[in-house]
Amino acid sequence: MEDTKDNKPSEEKRPEAEKMSAPPAAPAAQPRAPAPASAAPSAPPRPPTAPPRPSAPTAAAAPPSQPTKPGRRWFLKLLVGLSAILAIVPFAPWGNYLLSSVSSNGAYKRQAAVLDMNTPTNNNANGAAAGLQVNVNDLTNFPPNTSWLLTYPSSGDLTQDSQNPDTFQKFGLIRLPSGTSKTAADFVAFSKVCVHLWCSPNYDPEHSSETSDETYQCPCHGSIYRVPDGLAIAGPASLQAFPTNAIPMLTLTADSNGDLYIEPPVFDVEHNGVIGYGRDYMSYENFILPVAEGKQQP
Repeated sequence: MEDTKDNKPSEEKRPEAEKMSAPPAAPAAQPRAPAPASAAPSAPPRPPTAPPRPSAPTAAAAPPSQPTKPGRRWFLKLLVGLSAILAIVPFAPWGNYLLSSVSSNGAYKRQAAVLDMNTPTNNNANGAAAGLQVNVNDLTNFPPNTSWLLTYPSSGDLTQDSQNPDTFQKFGLIRLPSGTSKTAADFVAFSKVCVHLWCSPNYDPEHSSETSDETYQCPCHGSIYRVPDGLAIAGPASLQAFPTNAIPMLTLTADSNGDLYIEPPVFDVEHNGVIGYGRDYMSYENFILPVAEGKQQP
């Protein structure tokens, strides 16, 4: 019996090499314990490769027949642009530009001082003198302390000039109360465009002030210009900075027959001024009056 037991060795007595050569048994699959109810659900498994990232969509162009509405950014750009334009209005030579646009190649010519004809457009401003050329010797049709309306530069057609409503081409011709010397110095010609907000001033022969008995007044906001040098002495125009506080004016001369002429103006602030902007009021004493008296060349 002992010999039989020795011929059948037990599993425990198998050589170690035999045990190592045998493949290990696969572990039995264990079921996953369910997550507790309070635990957050786990993230879904990540795909092995990320899908390609889509490109940003481009805005579709609006069809020509249906233009897109301007947005807030467009409106702000427009507002800034308009603000810039308004900011430079007081400094732009509007009169120079506007008058140049209707003159021959921008060159102003010597022109006879012919009054506009009476029309509803100018409120029949010239009375019995309408359409006449001014003569300094004629105290009947052109008495002292009186004003009239004329156009400069002329189109060459008196009817067209008289019907032209553009105040940038209109001037108030005034024979001064002391204007009996029968020279061009008896007259001044002020722009019909106020340097404040471009209303149309008129001559007032009866207004009194500390500096003058006659003035050139704007009916819109009460700016008052002194005669004969055109300096603003009251109203908003008088509060404006030099040289925007004096109204532009023309240079006048008379020939040997006494006919009054408008000399080609120099539209800058040191001479005849800039229409709608202003003028150095001392240019009357330094330039305009000496030319009218024949003491200086125009």
